[in-house]
Amino acid sequence: MLKRKKIGLLLATAALVGVTAGATPPSRAAHPVHAAPSAPSAQSRPPLPDTTDRAFLQQVVKAVNTYRARHGARPVRLDRKLNRYAKSRAREVSSHERLREGHRGLDREYGENLYWTGTAEPDHLPGPTAVKAWYDEVASYDFRAGEFSRATGHFTQLVWRGSKRIGAARATGRGEEWFENYVVVTFSPPGNVEGRFRENVRDRVR
Repeated sequence: MLKRKKIGLLLATAALVGVTAGATPPSRAAHPVHAAPSAPSAQSRPPLPDTTDRAFLQQVVKAVNTYRARHGARPVRLDRKLNRYAKSRAREVSSHERLREGHRGLDREYGENLYWTGTAEPDHLPGPTAVKAWYDEVASYDFRAGEFSRATGHFTQLVWRGSKRIGAARATGRGEEWFENYVVVTFSPPGNVEGRFRENVRDRVR
């Protein structure tokens, strides 16, 4: 029996919202400042096929809301527009192996969590696997400090009380080295807003 090899990578939307520069008085703006992406790849490839289906979407929203409930955040709902946008993002990120482009090209109106896996054998990644990986960052989050950290950006976006709607998508197929899965979840309004962590990221209540 062949041993199964699997590796994974996840990338948070380092969406730290800051002050908008301009002639008007300073204000908090809903324009995420994302993690600095890698330099553009010299080569891209055709995007992997969309494998988003009803079961995947239902699994994702159920998992997201299960973790949000642990921290007193209200459930989010799936949004058709955000689902379409998540699909377009999955096409984009899967055209560069292993999330090499990061969040390049993301519409700043949205938050985004990304997840990638590579396996030796064909495997369609269940949605909850990615969501759990994002949530597991809770172990590193300092609730007393209530601040942004790149190491916990998935978690804080996931349970952000101000986010109301999500979209989700998955792209799956054979890459150059691995059978790859890309999972994208987009959030609206975006989370990780500077100065608003204490009110939006609560310690576990259940």
